[in-house]
Amino acid sequence: MDPSVFAIALEADDAREHDMSTSTIRILPEYLANQIAAGEVVQRPESVVKELVENAIDAGATSVTVVVRDAGKQLIHVIDNGRGMSHEDLQLALVRHATSKIASEDDLHAIRTLGFRGEAMASIAAVADVEIRTRRSDDDMGWTLLQRPGHAPEIKPASHDGGTQVLVRNLFYNVPARRKFLKADLTEFRHISETMQKLALSRPDVRIVFYDNQTLVFDVKPADQRRRIADIVALDPHRAFVEFDAEDRGLRVQGYAGLPNVARQSRSGQYVFLNARPIVSRSIAHAITSAYEHLLDSGQHPVFVAYVTIDPQRVDVNVHPQKHEVKFDDERQLYLLVQQAVSRALSQAQVIPSFIGDVALAHRPLQSLPSSPVGTSMVVNRLTGEILTQAQGRSSAPDQRSGAAVVSSGMHEAFDQLFARRREHETSGILHAGGQYVVTTNNEGLVIVDQRAAHERIVYERVLARTGEPVAQSLLFAVLVRLSPSRVVLMREFHDELTELGFRCDVESDGRVHVHAVPSDVKPGSEESALDDLLQALEEIESVPRTQRRESVASAFASRYALRRGEALTSDEAAALVRDLFSCSVPHRSPRGDATYILIPFDELAQRFR
Repeated sequence: MDPSVFAIALEADDAREHDMSTSTIRILPEYLANQIAAGEVVQRPESVVKELVENAIDAGATSVTVVVRDAGKQLIHVIDNGRGMSHEDLQLALVRHATSKIASEDDLHAIRTLGFRGEAMASIAAVADVEIRTRRSDDDMGWTLLQRPGHAPEIKPASHDGGTQVLVRNLFYNVPARRKFLKADLTEFRHISETMQKLALSRPDVRIVFYDNQTLVFDVKPADQRRRIADIVALDPHRAFVEFDAEDRGLRVQGYAGLPNVARQSRSGQYVFLNARPIVSRSIAHAITSAYEHLLDSGQHPVFVAYVTIDPQRVDVNVHPQKHEVKFDDERQLYLLVQQAVSRALSQAQVIPSFIGDVALAHRPLQSLPSSPVGTSMVVNRLTGEILTQAQGRSSAPDQRSGAAVVSSGMHEAFDQLFARRREHETSGILHAGGQYVVTTNNEGLVIVDQRAAHERIVYERVLARTGEPVAQSLLFAVLVRLSPSRVVLMREFHDELTELGFRCDVESDGRVHVHAVPSDVKPGSEESALDDLLQALEEIESVPRTQRRESVASAFASRYALRRGEALTSDEAAALVRDLFSCSVPHRSPRGDATYILIPFDELAQRFR
């Protein structure tokens, strides 16, 4: 905007305020109105990153680099090799509702670009210092724009590479209330990382580089969808996913649905894209989840990456300034197409048993499957993962060629001392009911204990009671785990709490994690799943104050390692469960607030028999 025009606008604002001094209704100055409007578009540093990267992709960039400092609060720097801008374009770049994406009402009903509202850059410039460096490939000279909120922009000629660079500094420095309510740096960076993952998945044909200060988070080259998913989601699409693809009347759904064994306890692994735009669609997510009805237990959520392609005239993306929500002209057609495509893919991969058909099954049939016997002594070879029963282990002539564990009589004696059933503590009157409850009595009446809720309380208080060195079991060989960028940030954020639990890990910037020790409660061979499950639970507690993090992590850990519904217990184990429960400081509630037991007084029982 020309400086003289900007000055005239300010004078007009002053004149209006003078003429309307007797009125209680006033027209807000433009810079203040921009700050208010910015709240819808720029909610946190992640919003700025999203808008700038989308602008770069819309400009035809084949390579986009993002650098953030202090979780984007100090600096967000986005570099692209797109078309660049002329001097005239740059003059309008920060003007509200100035856009190159649409020009008429017809364009609004057939939007093919990621951005179109012309609000993002003006909103960003209202709450931060903005610098734009740009040059078109055919121009000999480029331009630099500098603007501070409430001031006229300065545009100067400069020598730049082709494309555009946008630098956003000191975000929300002129809106201290907004800056005050930002989360901790690691939390804000995790939001940025999750958005960068979505953008990278949305356009596999674009190279995307992401830096946290000087640390490279990821650099993904142009590739097909499978390769991009492997790079970003940190799961092998050939082993962890089945591909689905279906088309009907101009609507196509295509993508990858995770096998049941990679399901998560949260929806963090679910990605939906509409015409290469990351969106949030409960309808599509529900359609995919419904295809897993007989495959997942309650509380589990499938992992999937779904791409929807449709005529832009059949969908409205102008629902919200952040453009996450969309409306389809035929939601039912989309729902059925997605559900059938995923169900067919799972069936062809022999994930859905052929006998299911139209036969009505229990809502959660996996719970009715027989569980393995409990209480059999065993020796685990951590090197090979082989499980040896005592009868196998006591062979006096171990087979050296097979690599079987050599178990001496001294080792068995120590094993028996450590794991032997302590019958002297067994109490009488312990009964089992339905594999979920333990029934006993006290002086007042009949006590019915929910074994899972009770065990959650026991593990929770056991973790909180630990002081000094954590109770950890070191691994003979470190377990290598590959995490997505957002999970890496989560591990750094909760590093102290995870260490206190007993995890000892080396985290590398490329997402590789070397696990050297795990809590003593973790079963051999489940180290990777234990860490993955715990990180899933931690993703849900980001809003917990730092002072309560220890309790939150202990609760998440207890929920992961508590007894499962239907898991059989011996009489000794049931007695120990009851004894440990009533030794807790809060025995009547689980960490999540569920009742651990109920008491039926003898008087009430007597009345029932009358």
